Amino acid sequence: MTPLAADEDAAVRDAIGALEIAEGILPTAAFMALREPALRRVVADRLAACGRVLLPVEEGWVSGYDDTVADALVCHGYGTVSAVDRAVLALVLLRTVAIPRARGEVAGEAWVVEHGARPTSIDELARNRHLTKAQITTSVRRLRTLGLLRPGHRADLVPGPALLRLTRQRTTWLWEDLLLLAAPDSPYAHVLRARRAGPSGAGAAVAVPAEEKAR
Repeated sequence: MTPLAADEDAAVRDAIGALEIAEGILPTAAFMALREPALRRVVADRLAACGRVLLPVEEGWVSGYDDTVADALVCHGYGTVSAVDRAVLALVLLRTVAIPRARGEVAGEAWVVEHGARPTSIDELARNRHLTKAQITTSVRRLRTLGLLRPGHRADLVPGPALLRLTRQRTTWLWEDLLLLAAPDSPYAHVLRARRAGPSGAGAAVAVPAEEKAR
């Protein structure tokens, strides 16, 4: 590979730094190294050397964990969230995106929907009798800190920017996990369980390592 000029190398480093700390999508037009295909390939290669991937999202880019690296982190218990936090996150995803999508109110496969997501609330989640309101309230604070729920102090709850960092494969697995949760006896759920029980099954797909707020 031809060595980069000093300004090109600086542009690549600037883009990588921004990708790794951004809480949302980086617009393509904002960074030279994301606009130019050759430099974007360098960005992707340098991220790959660190176990990261460059992911296209709408009109921009985010970075996330490579699936193999994410599997290894989860296997060793790094960056995972508690069972209560996973349950609360699943309830939020079901109410804000999965159910509205099934009703045709939200299009696409993204979890973070800027317009059209149906917000939920702690009071609504507390209708689930398996979790107390105190457990949900505490969990919501943790999930907001991790970026798995939209940060801030607003009463309405929607998925957060950390979910933008999921690869296509992990996004698919997460949709499948919620289907298993919402319709465990459906024909598709039986097919999914049989497929996952095979030698190349997906396993516990929801368990993805949480992105750090800053690196």
